[in-house]
Formats: sequence, C-alpha cells, structure tokens
Amino acid sequence: MDRSFSYKVSLLLGCIIACCVAGGYLLHAASTWQAVGCFAFSLIPLVMIYRSIQNVHKKIDYFIDAISNEDYTFRFPSKKTIWRNSSDLSRQLNRVKKTMQQKRLSMQEQEKFYEILLSKINSGVLLVNETGHVVQANHSLLKLLGREVFTHLKQLEPFAPELYSVLHIIRSGEQIKTIFSNEKERIELLVQASLFTLRGKSYKLLVIHDVRQILDEQEMETWSKLFRILSHEIMNSIAPITSLSDSLLQLQNNAESAHTIKEDTIHGLQVINETGKGLLSFVTSYHRLLRIPTPQKERLDPADFLNGIILLCSHLPYFNQVRIGLNIDPLAPPLYADGNLLAQVMINLVKNAIQAIQDAAISDGTICLGCKKISDEGLLLEVSDNGPGISPEIMNEIFVPFFTTKREGSGIGLSIARQIMRAHGGRIQAQSIPNQTTTFSLYFSQ
Repeated sequence: MDRSFSYKVSLLLGCIIACCVAGGYLLHAASTWQAVGCFAFSLIPLVMIYRSIQNVHKKIDYFIDAISNEDYTFRFPSKKTIWRNSSDLSRQLNRVKKTMQQKRLSMQEQEKFYEILLSKINSGVLLVNETGHVVQANHSLLKLLGREVFTHLKQLEPFAPELYSVLHIIRSGEQIKTIFSNEKERIELLVQASLFTLRGKSYKLLVIHDVRQILDEQEMETWSKLFRILSHEIMNSIAPITSLSDSLLQLQNNAESAHTIKEDTIHGLQVINETGKGLLSFVTSYHRLLRIPTPQKERLDPADFLNGIILLCSHLPYFNQVRIGLNIDPLAPPLYADGNLLAQVMINLVKNAIQAIQDAAISDGTICLGCKKISDEGLLLEVSDNGPGISPEIMNEIFVPFFTTKREGSGIGLSIARQIMRAHGGRIQAQSIPNQTTTFSLYFSQ
C-alpha cells in the first residue's frame, strides 16, 4: 500500500489512542460525561479507517474481476482528495491495468503472426493436447483432410483410420509414413511428431507432409542446378566454335582459286557449325524451364477458356481427324490464372493426345476437355483421350525433363506444364489405363 495511506491510518490510529487516553484520564478524574465524549469521538477515526479499507477492497475486487474477464475498458478516477490514498491507489491500479493491457495486445499480435505463418506453410501442422483435442490446425491440414472444422483426433477414425492410428502411436522425434485416401486420390504422407509441456500440460505437435510434394520439389531443385551448369558450360564452349567456324567458312568461300578450297575442311567446318548451332538451340530450349514467368492472374470463365483452347488447337496437324468434346460443370467457380501460360499447358496436352491417337491409328479418336468444382474454392481442369494410354513403367517418368518416347520431341513439354502449374499454386497429375483412356488433371486452389 502507498505511503499516504499508511500515514492516514497511522494518524487516525493516533487520534483513537489519544481519545482513549484522554477518556481514561477524565474517567479517573470523575469527569464521566467528558470521558464518554472522548470515547465517542474516537469512533469517528475508527469509522474513517473502516471506510477507507472498504474502499480499497472494492477497488481491488473490481480490478481483479475485470482482469479475470479480460476487460481492460475500465479506469479508476484519480482526482486528488484530502486523503490521497484513493487517488494514489487509482493511479497505481490504472498503471498496472495499462501494463497488462499492453502485454495482452502484444500476445494477441504474436498469436496473429503465428496464425498467418502457419497458414502459409504448405505442410499440414496440427497441435493436440493429451486428450486428443485439437488446439491448432492450419489451412493446409484442413485442405488435405477436406474438412472445414477439425476439433478432435477421433473425427479422423471413420474416414482415415490409418492416419488416425499413426497420430496416436507416433512418439516424439519419430517419422512415420502412412496412406490417406480421399474421394479423388490416394496420398502418401510423412508424419513427424514432437512432444512438449507448457504450463504443466502435455501437447503433441504433428507435421504432416505430402510425400509427392517433397519429392517433386527435390527433383526440380536438382534439375534446376543441372540446367544452370549445362547452360554455363555448354554455351561457353560452343559459342567460340560457332563463331570460328562461321569465319573460316566465309574465308574459304571467298577464296580466288577453287583449287585452294579443301572440300574435307569445308565439310568438317560445316559439321562443326551445324553441331554448334544445334547445341545452342538445345540449351536455349531447355533454358525455358528455368524462366517460367510469374503468372499474371486474371478472372477467367472456364467455359469460355476451354472453347478458346479448342479454337487455338484447330490449326494443329490431324485436328480434324479426332472428335473434341466439352464437359463443363455449371457449378464450377471462376478460374483465376494467367490465361497465356495456362493455354500453353492445355494446348500441349491436346497436341500430345492428338499425336498419341494418330500414332496408334485409332479411327474413333476422342478428346474431352472438362472442368468441375472440387471444393468451395477448388477447380479441376481435365484433358482426357481414348488413345493408347501410358504404361505403368513410364508413368513416373513423363514429367521428368528430357524424357520422351517420341521420335521427334524435346521432352520438356510436360515439365514446363508442371512448372506453370506450380507457379499457379496448383498441380498436374496423370492417370492412364493402357488402350482405354488417359487423363491429365490440373488442380487449382483459388
């Protein structure tokens, strides 16, 4: 308690003692009425002490109740009075309230920051207490599970029993692979766990990765390094050769005597020249994989976009020898994407489908472009054909840069398509039943 209140109480107690001593002296001196007056007067400071203490208790009780209810809107009046204890106590309580309010705001800002940070993580992050109740689950996890609300681990048991079992048995520091199946696909997951104690309560932090995403990112990082090395080394080596061969060819062609032209030299220089230019073209074409521009997204109507793709593909070879169909979901939301980049992907897929049908000599070749809603904000584009299909042996290789089964082709079309989809925050997948159907699916999370 502040000094002014102590002084006040000490002074009032002194008055009480003085009145009691005076009353005792007067009572001993046979001055009864005067003694009674002194004793009665001593009640005044006693009441004042009681009221002061009650006032302090009320303020402290109100302060504690408000803080307990996280109500920081109150403020005690700090107007100076004859007795300064009320004023000083109010100022002290207001100061404590302000400090606690600032701490609370700081904590809320930190919590908001962590929520935003969690929402930006591509992997699923889940925090549960020792009873299995969900304390925190980020957007990536909810999207993976296909749920808007997730409050307890038991909610996983009906539709994801394998994942439910792993989340229960996994221990701190462990990594366990498991399978999660939904309506669209079967996903391989890697679960990591960490246990910790906070304020006497145990919590389990679980990080759930889509294994495909990890492998894809590692693969593309490896290829990016290779491309940079190829670009640097090959271009530095080939450019001088090409320049030199051009100069020698010009010198030989301008020679005065035909006898001075050495046919073998010219032929060799021509080979060097053609090889050098071919290698330069090779490096330049593959360099495109490293230069996917940032998508300039715009609002696209799915039906209009797919009809536009059909129009753009109408000039492709053998286009008139296949049937093109559309399957548009009327509930499909608008597509937010870079129309030029996405058109590049779709045209490449249609071109590949036409070539596959033509090479297999299928008389009733059919290609279907589809669009459908897969979630509240998700959209799926599909390109399906009834061509020869893709064998399981090479299915895992088709998106690898340079890989191709065609006699003519660079092998970078599908690699570029995957890069473009990643730049949009989406993904591309292929499914095929040999000699029946092949479907390329483009998933967008709007």
